[in-house]
Amino acid sequence: MSDVQLALLILGLIVILIMIIHNWAQIRQHNKRKEKLTNGSSPEINEDNDPLFQSAEFDITEQANDLNISSEGSAKVIKDNLPEGIFPEIETVASITCKKTFNTLENLFIDRIKGIKGARLYIRNDNDIWTTDLAIEEGIRFNQILIVQQLASREGSLSNVAVADISTYVNDVNNAVDGTLFWLFNRDISIETKKLSDFCKEVDRAMSIKVIPKSDSAFHPAALIDFFKNPSINKGEDNIHRLINVNNSEEIICEILNLSGKPLELNHESFIQGIVFKMDVPNTLNITHAFNEMIRVMREACTNLNGSLVDVGNKPMNDDYVSRVYVYLKNVEQKMLTKNITPGGELAKKIFS
Repeated sequence: MSDVQLALLILGLIVILIMIIHNWAQIRQHNKRKEKLTNGSSPEINEDNDPLFQSAEFDITEQANDLNISSEGSAKVIKDNLPEGIFPEIETVASITCKKTFNTLENLFIDRIKGIKGARLYIRNDNDIWTTDLAIEEGIRFNQILIVQQLASREGSLSNVAVADISTYVNDVNNAVDGTLFWLFNRDISIETKKLSDFCKEVDRAMSIKVIPKSDSAFHPAALIDFFKNPSINKGEDNIHRLINVNNSEEIICEILNLSGKPLELNHESFIQGIVFKMDVPNTLNITHAFNEMIRVMREACTNLNGSLVDVGNKPMNDDYVSRVYVYLKNVEQKMLTKNITPGGELAKKIFS
């Protein structure tokens, strides 16, 4: 082999060696990058953290929460500034701000609103106290008006005529005073009245449970009179006996009536074939607690009067039956509280009167 050939061979080997070293270095660098990406603190990109879904500029979730908080906050501020006796949970409320102060009632059409069942009118001047009902008289100054209409009751939802009457009245007053109309709560009266009426139907229950003699045709009068000496049983001026909370005589648990649903007449000549414990469920405070107390007293009656606990169809009520009634009442109670209507509270009495 000549010197030239030898030199070329050595040069070729050097070039090959340089290429091998370069490739090894590139592979090592690539592996280090891959390992860093795999073991680094950055999470794997997916639908939850993809920048397309998590843009700081378009944070949909955060914006939605802010809107909800803002909306709830505004509603609370408005509600806190309403006069006493207005309940946005069950009423539609329209506000009219006048461009000038009035001292005559002709633009309020007082006779018309008096003819609309469940409607009320409030007026005031600037930041004065709100005036309503009989206190509204000729000469009073006002530049703010509130028109309120209860949406439903035990009688049901508002009729189409009633909805049209209150809507027309609001618009007529607004036009007469050349004011600015703003519906504070429940603007869509037709929809809201149906929703509230449906809710009322779900929870409006009058529960009756009876205690009847086990064997005799009627209770022994003396035993019956002794039982009604129970301190938790009170006889009202209307002659109706009521089971009350012994710690609060104003808290009525249920009425106690005869089998005909009339007041009991207790004397030594009484011929009473059964007694009925009747609970007006939505108008009862602490429904489930009241039910437990009612069952306790009824079981006491069964023991003292030799009676049986039965439903309105005379079906015996064992512990399992009682437990199922309790669960049902618990559900009713929860539905009312979810609607911000406390059982037996002012709102409940307003709807279920």
